[in-house]
Parts: sequence; C-alpha cells; structure tokens
Amino acid sequence: MSMTLDELEQIVYIKSEIAMIHERLKKASEHKYVSDSAMDYRSGFGVPISISGYAIPDQKKVAKILALYKKRVAALEKLELDAEEYIDSIGDSKMRTILTLRFLEGLEWDKVAKKIYKKMTGDAARKAVKKFFESV
Repeated sequence: MSMTLDELEQIVYIKSEIAMIHERLKKASEHKYVSDSAMDYRSGFGVPISISGYAIPDQKKVAKILALYKKRVAALEKLELDAEEYIDSIGDSKMRTILTLRFLEGLEWDKVAKKIYKKMTGDAARKAVKKFFESV
C-alpha cells in the first residue's frame, strides 16, 4: 500500500469532518423544546395561556440525512484506516511516530517536533516528512 503526502494531509480534515457529521446528525434528530402563547376563549373571554412541548423532527428527512451521513462517514473512516495501515507499514520508527502524531493525532508541526526532537521547531519535522516522501 502506498499513499501520497497530499492524501495523508487530508486525514486531519477527515477526522474533523467525521466529528462534524456526528454533531449535525445529533442536531437533526433531537426533539426541540418549543413554546408559544394563545388565547383561551372557553370562558367567553380571551385569556392568554402558554403552550409548550417538543417539536418532533420530520422522520423521513432525518432518515435521508442519516443514510447520507452514514455513507459519508463509512467512506471517511475507510480513508482513515487506509492511512493507519500505510503508516504502520513504514519501517522507520521515527517517521511512523511523526506521521502518527501529525496526521492521525492531528498535532501541529511544532508540537510534533517537541515530542520527537525536543528542542527543534516544527520545520524540522515538516522537512523530515517532505524528504521521506521525496525518497519514496
């Protein structure tokens, strides 16, 4: 299995998109509390009353959204798994660690460099990854 640097860079966004999809799905499915007021004329006079309850989402719409989201999440999770497998196949432990921290954990380059190189900047880690992909 092989991946390009561009493909790996997408993993950070894929993980973010999966989280966003789960949040949107939760919002689409929730029962929202609603309230309003009306006039009660049972006594012959208009008396204001309060009405409240839960708005039930359109189940057909929720089912369609759910199907679309499940399909998209499955595709994104497959890409994420492909990246995991690719990184796992790399023989160099340091490079596996750098790629895992940056692309699977989503750390910024400076944080990756501090974990790997202790005192260097994120440019050192970024250059090491670029050099690795140029040699592959």
